[in-house]
Amino acid sequence: MKYLVLSILALAAMAQAPSPEPPTGSIGGLVKDATTHAPLSGVVVNGGRQSATTGPQGQFVLQKIEAGRQWVSAHDESRAASGGISVLLNPGQDATGIEISIKLGGSISGQVLDEDRHPVAGAAVVLLESRFEFGQPAYAPSLTARTDRDGVYRLAPVPAERAFRIMTNKPVKLLDAAAPLPADPEKRPRLPMPAWYPNSSDVYGAEAVALNPSEDRQDVNIRMALAPAYCIDGSVTAPGGTAIPSVSIAGQLPLSSGWSLTPVTAQTAADGKFHACGFPPGEYQLTAGSDAEARSQRVYAFGQAAIATRDLEDVQLAARPGIAIAGETVWDPPPRDRASEARISIGLKKWWNSVKHADEEQPRSSFGGILEFGGRIQVPGPFTLERLPIDDYGLDVRSLPEGCYVKDATYGGASVLHEPMRLTRSADGRLHLALACDGGSLTARVTDRDGNPVSNAHLYVMPEETASAAALPDVLRQQDIEKGWSAAVAPLPPGKYLVLACGVETDGTAEPILKLWQARSKAKDVSIAPGETAQITLEISDID
Repeated sequence: MKYLVLSILALAAMAQAPSPEPPTGSIGGLVKDATTHAPLSGVVVNGGRQSATTGPQGQFVLQKIEAGRQWVSAHDESRAASGGISVLLNPGQDATGIEISIKLGGSISGQVLDEDRHPVAGAAVVLLESRFEFGQPAYAPSLTARTDRDGVYRLAPVPAERAFRIMTNKPVKLLDAAAPLPADPEKRPRLPMPAWYPNSSDVYGAEAVALNPSEDRQDVNIRMALAPAYCIDGSVTAPGGTAIPSVSIAGQLPLSSGWSLTPVTAQTAADGKFHACGFPPGEYQLTAGSDAEARSQRVYAFGQAAIATRDLEDVQLAARPGIAIAGETVWDPPPRDRASEARISIGLKKWWNSVKHADEEQPRSSFGGILEFGGRIQVPGPFTLERLPIDDYGLDVRSLPEGCYVKDATYGGASVLHEPMRLTRSADGRLHLALACDGGSLTARVTDRDGNPVSNAHLYVMPEETASAAALPDVLRQQDIEKGWSAAVAPLPPGKYLVLACGVETDGTAEPILKLWQARSKAKDVSIAPGETAQITLEISDID
C-alpha cells in the first residue's frame, strides 16, 4: 500500500509540473557584400531577440534562438548598409551556412555654383528623405555637408536604392546695420538663394537621387540663383511693458517637425523695434518671447513674413500670454456597461523655435523644445485651456478608458483629428471632442506559405477608407508578430479594414508607407463590429 501511495503522489506531481519549454537552437553564417560577395566584418546581426557582431571573415552565431520562422537582419551604420533573411528553425536545431547579403551605401559629391558659375563656399548641402505629416509631404534631413572654398561637397555614407532630394542653403548672415544699403535693391549685395538639385527654387522641381550599391556618384552639381539682400523692419510689443530682448528669424522650407533652417537673431531696441538686413527672397518665420522664469508669466509672439521684391517694413509682432480656448467633451454614443464619466488628458503641442537645424553638419541644441498646453479634463463636460499662444498645434489625447477612442475632434467647425490645429481669436473657436467606447480589437495568427508560425514580423491594420498614402501614417495601426501571433490591435473604431503581415519596418519616412500602400491588394479584408474581438489567420506577404 505504501508503494501505491507513493506512485499516486509521483503521478500527481508529474501532472502538476509545467511542460518543458521547446529546446532552443542557433543560427550561424556569414554577412557578405551584395555586389562583390566579399565577407564583411563589424556588422551587427539581430534575430530572435539576440544580437552578434560579425568577425574578421564576416562570420556570426546567434545563440538561444526559439524555434519558428525568424527574421535575421544585418545592419552596418558606418556603411549605410542593411539587409536580412528569413530562417525557419526547428526545435533544438543549429542552423549553419546562412548567408546574408547587404547592399553597401555610397557617396554623393559635386559642386555648388551660383548663377554666374562662381563657387559658393560655406553652403550647407542637405540630403533629405521624404515623410508624410498631417497628410502632406515633408522632408527630414539625413546628412548635411558644407562646401569648401571651391564650392565642393561630399555626402557619405548614403544608403543605396533609396530616393533622396538634395537641398543647398547659404545660412543668413546679417549685414552691418551701421552701413545702410542702397535704396535700389539692384545695387545691393547679391545673395545665393536656397536651391534644390539640380537648380530648382522649390522642392517641386527637385530631382530624386538614388544610388546603386557602393556607388560614388560624382558631379551632382547644384546651381543657386542670386538675389538682392533685403531688410526686415518691425516691432514687437508685449503687455505691461514686458521686455522682449530679441526676435528670431528663420527661413521656411517644407521640413518635417522639429527641423528648421538656422535662425538669425535681431536685437530689439528699448521701444521694441528691430531692424535686420541680409535676407534673400523667401518665406520666414519670426518668433519672440519673454524670458520669465515662470511659464505662466511668459509671453510669446509668432509671425510669418514673405520677401519678394522689396524690403518688409513695419512688421508687427504682438507678444501675448495667450488665449483661452473653451470646449466640451461628449460621448458618441454613450458607453455601455461602464461608468458614464471619465477623466482624460488633452495636450496641444508645437515646436518653440527649433532644436535642430537642417543646415548644420552636427545640429546642436538651441533655446527651444516642445511647448505643450493642456491637462486633465472631464468626459462628458466643458473645459477651458488657458494661456495658449496663437499658432499651429498638434492635438494629443491620452489616458482614455480601455476600448475608447477619439471619434472626432473639431475646432471652429473644422476637423483637427488628423490636421494641425490653427488657433485664432475668433469667437466661435471652440474645441469639440467626441469620444466613443464601442471599439473592437483584432488579433492575427500569421504563418508562412508552409503553415509555419512567423516571428519578428509586423501586422499592419489600415482603414479601408484611407484616401491616399499621405493620409496613411495618421491612421495606420501596427503590432509585432512573435511565435505566429500578433498582439491585439485595439481599440479599432467599427468599420472595414485592410490587414497585412510583412517584414516592412516603418521608420517615419515615406518609403515604407508607400510600400504598404502599394501592397493593399495583398491585404485581407476585415470588418470590425462595435465591441467585437476578431481573430483572423493570414499568410505573411513578401513585400520588397
